[in-house]
This record gives sequence, structure tokens and C-alpha cells, in this order.
Amino acid sequence: MEFKVFEQLWFPTPVWECNVEGIDNTSIKEYCLEVKQNKKGVTISNRGGWHSSELIYPIPDELTKLFKDMEVFVNDVCYRHIGTPLKLGNFWININKQGDYNLPHDHQKSILSGVYYVDVPSDTMGDLVLHRGDTAEYFFTSDVQRSHTMTNAFSATKPAKTSTFYIFPSWIKHHVERNETKMQRISIAFNFVPLNA
Repeated sequence: MEFKVFEQLWFPTPVWECNVEGIDNTSIKEYCLEVKQNKKGVTISNRGGWHSSELIYPIPDELTKLFKDMEVFVNDVCYRHIGTPLKLGNFWININKQGDYNLPHDHQKSILSGVYYVDVPSDTMGDLVLHRGDTAEYFFTSDVQRSHTMTNAFSATKPAKTSTFYIFPSWIKHHVERNETKMQRISIAFNFVPLNA
């Protein structure tokens, strides 16, 4: 007996992790702190911390270059999964101090979302947690769940690391864990939208 197998992965959830080399975060960090000093923050999913309004240009040259390169990356690598060209839509700064965190949320009116970590001086400053978007948790028994594979996991924790960004579908619920240190974590969140948006 022979099985001719054609495995198909329908409804997958791609997540891209990219470590950025050759970037100078100094000017980006200074920009983030200057915006915080001069602009009032907003409360959306953040509990504590400072969340800027959506940012507009001008921005530091290093951040401009990062966004341009990220847009090329999205339309080269991510395009295979999304099937339509995208552009950077909006972006904002998050600065979380001790005890700050973000509730589960998604990013509506966009296709891909992500976060770039500007300054994360410790590994206990609040990781990104991506939530499963279906009801599989009601089907997996505890025995199945113990194996914890990419197929049966209920969530995926992505560590906050300086000079790293994550990109994922905007409909995926996600939250940010509590910053357990006395230092502040600086990140920039962003959305990619269709070219005609």
C-alpha cells in the first residue's frame, strides 16, 4: 500500500522575527524620549506606560531607513503569505516602566502589524505574547497540550530584544507582559496597510 501525500497548511499564522544588524538605535531612542517629553500620551491597550499618538514625519534618518527597509522586506518576504503589496500605515511609541503592560488587542484596519524594540536593557521587561485565533483549546486534551507544538500551542511568547522586530497578521490578538524591572523599555509599534488605503 502506498500513500501519495499532499500536505496543505490552510489558515496558517505566519510570524516573522528579524534581528536588525547595523542599526544605530541612539538617535531613535533620543527621538522617542523627546516625543514623550513634549507630547501627551494616550491610553488604548496600555495599562500604565506611555503610548504616543500616531506619529508623523519628520522622524530620525535611522528610523526612516528602518521603515523603508522594513517595507521592502514586507513586500518581498511577507508577500508570499499575504498576496497583496503593502505600505507602512501608521506607527507609535510605547515606553513601559516597572509594572506596565498591555492588554490583549488586535490592530483593525490593517493587514500586518508589528513591533520594533529600540531599547530593552533586560530580559524581564515584558515579552510579546501572540494568542491563538481559533477554538482549538476546547479540543486539545491536556495530554495533547503537554507536547506543546506550533500546531497545538494556545499562545506564542516572543522575547523583547533590542534591535529586533516581529511582524504578524493584524487580526492576531496579542498582549505585552508586565515590565518587572525598574528600567524602561522603549518600542515602536506599526501597521502595514494595502497600497490603496
